[in-house]
Amino acid sequence: MAKRSAKLAFIGGGNMGGAIIKGLVASGVVEPSDITVCCKSDKRYPAFRAMGVNTADSISDAIKDAAYIFLCVKPIGFREVVKECCEASSFALGATFVSIAASVSSELICRYAGAEVPVIRTMPSMPLQIGEGTIAICKNELVDHKSFEYICRILSSISTVSVMEESLLNPVISVNGSSPAYVFLLIKAMLEGALAQGLSEKQALPLITKTIIGSAKMIEQSTLTPAEEIKRVCSPGGTTLEAMKVFEEADFEGIVMRAMLECSRRADEITAALME
Repeated sequence: MAKRSAKLAFIGGGNMGGAIIKGLVASGVVEPSDITVCCKSDKRYPAFRAMGVNTADSISDAIKDAAYIFLCVKPIGFREVVKECCEASSFALGATFVSIAASVSSELICRYAGAEVPVIRTMPSMPLQIGEGTIAICKNELVDHKSFEYICRILSSISTVSVMEESLLNPVISVNGSSPAYVFLLIKAMLEGALAQGLSEKQALPLITKTIIGSAKMIEQSTLTPAEEIKRVCSPGGTTLEAMKVFEEADFEGIVMRAMLECSRRADEITAALME
């Protein structure tokens, strides 16, 4: 089989798909002319064309000569999209599907395709939209090493990439996929606490967000564990220790863990329902 150029087709160009395209173009790791996007609505097309990205009115046109087909649609629309890809005369045998959908297994994608096909699954995080994202990634056995290495490389140019077994793609949703909401909730709670003590939102919100960003960066750079960093902030008899006592009494860590487990349970439930 002749070697195909690494052309990318994006089926769906919404918030996450669009963020990936924008990041790849901005990083220079993929030529805009090697990317084609097909959306339900053409309202986003002017922005893509302004980047130099190709647009297509049909899936068949989008995937023509594509080595990688990014499935950036909701799980509910997967069956029709994958089926349409595989039935298109322009579908290139050996093309690799790259999915960004939560809870949609490689096995299910192959079932929709009606054949065993190469599948790379990813779980991106929402901050990808501002260039601060993470992506968990895995592959099925039909994806060759070179193809997987290529996708990992281009995605690493726009995010932090973590390779893992597919069995962990549902649990990891609770770690990076859904977790921005946990952080937003913490920020909301801290803001309400600040307002209750007389600070204004204008005064408090920048302090809260910058502190959270700085704290996360400290953990990234530290040789200490999170638990050890907590001890560094908690002076004996000081203010932080009193706050931490309230968290301990409310079982803050247990609440977070139970929330994560419930998130993963729901992911497994969605997977099971889709497999029926």
